Amino acid sequence: MRGVALRSHILRPRRHGACLATSLAALALVATVGAAPAKSPPKPRIVTVNDFYFGPDAVTIGAGRAMRWAWSASNNYPHDVHLKRGPSGLKNRGSYSTRTTAVTEAHFQHTFPTPGTYKYICTVHPTQMKLTVTVRR
Repeated sequence: MRGVALRSHILRPRRHGACLATSLAALALVATVGAAPAKSPPKPRIVTVNDFYFGPDAVTIGAGRAMRWAWSASNNYPHDVHLKRGPSGLKNRGSYSTRTTAVTEAHFQHTFPTPGTYKYICTVHPTQMKLTVTVRR
């Protein structure tokens, strides 16, 4: 009997060790599965720069969201994106406009941290190409 008890005693720590390892593995799996995935920033709102119009011509976004202007592949004329008027006290106004014109294969992206109304034009076609961006809190 003593040998049997000894064997039982020797096996017991192994059972506890295996049980402990199984428990830790299960806990790690639950922690991994239960963890919330990293939240990626929202995709930028797209505006197409077409010959003689922005599409759409009015956009509403939340503060901190980005806008991306993409020049249409079917354009025949040069265009730019120029901030004509923005909220009072807006900093870095120049960063809200493109620096050059483009016909196709171009894009411009900007993030809008400041709520308010932004009026855009194409300086090449200022009476035809207008866009209003409304940034809400």
